[in-house]
Amino acid sequence: MWQRTKRAVFFLASVAILLLSVAGSARAQTGVTTHSGSLADGATYLIEVPANWNGTLFLYSHGYVVPGNANPAQDVGDPFTRFFMLSNGYALAGSSYATTGWAIHEALPDQIAVLEVFEKIFEHPKRTIAWGHSLGGIITAGLIQRNPRRFDAALPMCGVLSGGVATWNTALDAVFAFKTLLAPGTGLQIVNIANPIANLDLAEVVLAEAQGTPQGRARIALAGALGDLPGWFTPLSPEPAPSDLQGRR
Repeated sequence: MWQRTKRAVFFLASVAILLLSVAGSARAQTGVTTHSGSLADGATYLIEVPANWNGTLFLYSHGYVVPGNANPAQDVGDPFTRFFMLSNGYALAGSSYATTGWAIHEALPDQIAVLEVFEKIFEHPKRTIAWGHSLGGIITAGLIQRNPRRFDAALPMCGVLSGGVATWNTALDAVFAFKTLLAPGTGLQIVNIANPIANLDLAEVVLAEAQGTPQGRARIALAGALGDLPGWFTPLSPEPAPSDLQGRR
């Protein structure tokens, strides 16, 4: 266990050093024309075009932003990818969306508005590719469904492509199973949550107690299966066997 922890810490430290070094290089990158501003509904946008632009524009849709948090315009998911794409001649663009939270309704027109700003400042791209992470994945899918002539390709990454209603219904199934199997009579709330922080603390106590017994771990696995959660996601260790509930908890 200690060896596994040390490998994980070393891996994370190495990644952090790499990203910091690349971020510094990306900020110092020369020959990139940057435009930023505001859209009609108050959303902000960011556009970056390298001097060796190859005619391809990537329109990035960012993921979920918790209401109350900072909401800057984003045109890429991380500094390493930004550095690589600009260095290889790809233009980047994206908006903040007019609101935070589950902002699909606002994001779809905001992202198209960014394309229109881009074409006014530069020219019509030879190729336009929509891409995005998480909530940005479903926004990416919505963009190409509603505006098929505006895009040549799309890359929704970790996108909730079943749609908003189906996604939240799946989550409700999982938390209902969690409460029914592990926390009956505890007062854990799954809808109309009055105090989210206290409710989360209670759920974590229930989870920790359940992990202490084979029966509890089996029930956690069932609730996780309903939520389509992976049983293993640690690349520094081998994947546990399907019957290894201890390793997959």
